[in-house]
Amino acid sequence: MRHDAPLPATPALPLHAARAGLMGDPRDAPVTLDPQAVADFNALLHELHPDAPHVEAAAIASVARWLVALPPAQSEALLQARLGRLQELRDLAVDPDWGLEPALARRIYRLLDYVSQPRDLIPDDLPRVGRLDDALLVELAWPMVAEELEDFRDFCRFRDESGAHFGGHPGRDDWLAARMEEGALWEQLHRVRSQHYVEFGPSTGGLRVV
Repeated sequence: MRHDAPLPATPALPLHAARAGLMGDPRDAPVTLDPQAVADFNALLHELHPDAPHVEAAAIASVARWLVALPPAQSEALLQARLGRLQELRDLAVDPDWGLEPALARRIYRLLDYVSQPRDLIPDDLPRVGRLDDALLVELAWPMVAEELEDFRDFCRFRDESGAHFGGHPGRDDWLAARMEEGALWEQLHRVRSQHYVEFGPSTGGLRVV
């Protein structure tokens, strides 16, 4: 069964509708996109997440047009719902107890470096849409880190609850071992509960008092 890609926030930004030409003429959009900058954006996107879709300039322009048609508070909330997840990525990348795999750390830092630049595909100071490219990059690259972030959040809960047993600083291996033990215990309890006394059949020898 095919599952939708994980998102940093819902609903998804309407790139699919933009690519299908369902959002009006992109020439009416409030942004002018340099073709080389679009190519660089896609190169970075596929460096971060090779399975991400290719994003055409017309689709980005259409999403920008859609964004400025929304009430300002709503459009800002849509962007911040994605950009607000960046702190989680920073926490994940720098946590010494978690020990992030170096290749994934490099991709996260590449993403963080892009969104920190004020002059990228869409200048950050452009009213209403200046952070749209940053939000799109976060959303489209999110599958590369979604599973790791889910594990990291669970690790942080484990550290808060059980860290005292590890001098306050359990590592990834400590978390994984504890979760595997919990999983094994759950499976054992499930097996025991699924067995019914009737499965053992009636006693054949009666009861004897010795």
